[in-house]
Amino acid sequence: MPSTALDWMALGLLLFIVGGIVGAFFLYLRTSYRKGGWRQVRTDFIVAIVPLLAWAAVRICENHEIQEFKSADSADRHQVAWGMHVQN
Repeated sequence: MPSTALDWMALGLLLFIVGGIVGAFFLYLRTSYRKGGWRQVRTDFIVAIVPLLAWAAVRICENHEIQEFKSADSADRHQVAWGMHVQN
């Protein structure tokens, strides 16, 4: 749980942003339903969700690579500290 006022403000902003995205997604699909029924909703849902999933996959890959660099750098520092560093 948030303990400071700044934490509460950050949580509120995060919830506001998530609520806005969910609301926009709902309005997008509702408009799609009014235009062409459930077939149009299915098509527009796929059009909307594929970029979100692609973005999430890219972020996961980037974060994984960053963690690999951090762990490699950390292991390298430990080797230097113990005098085991091998230079090419």
